[in-house]
Amino acid sequence: MQLTKPRSHSTAFSLVELMIAVGLFAVSAAASIGGLIRMNHNAALSRLQTGASTLVQNRIDQILGDVPFSPAKSQIPPVLEVGTQTIGSSSNPTVAVYTDPASGQVSVWGWLISTVADTGALSTRQATVSVFYQFRGQTYSVTMDTVRTPDE
Repeated sequence: MQLTKPRSHSTAFSLVELMIAVGLFAVSAAASIGGLIRMNHNAALSRLQTGASTLVQNRIDQILGDVPFSPAKSQIPPVLEVGTQTIGSSSNPTVAVYTDPASGQVSVWGWLISTVADTGALSTRQATVSVFYQFRGQTYSVTMDTVRTPDE
């Protein structure tokens, strides 16, 4: 019987295998970071959309709740006067859309445009309220409509 020496097999990874593993890790890390950055951007847009929606809804609530509203008795709240009311502008935004909860500083400013029209039927007013704001060089807006009838 002849005894042969067992061959010595290297149990370590070769340089090529190691480079392939590092390359795969780098590609997956880059894809993950890109996805996380996009998710963060979308979360910021959602926060701003929520803030602008709240501002618009507050103005709608003011339009619907301001009393007395009776055009026949010349009792018309300022918020229901026919015409366009603007708070701030694109060049001078004065409406706080988002305030950082940690610092209390307003980080995004916007402007509000409220248009009230007389529908001609039973002194009913139709109102359109919009809030505009800019984020990362792009202008966004939220718009809502409502109708208000006299209190009588």
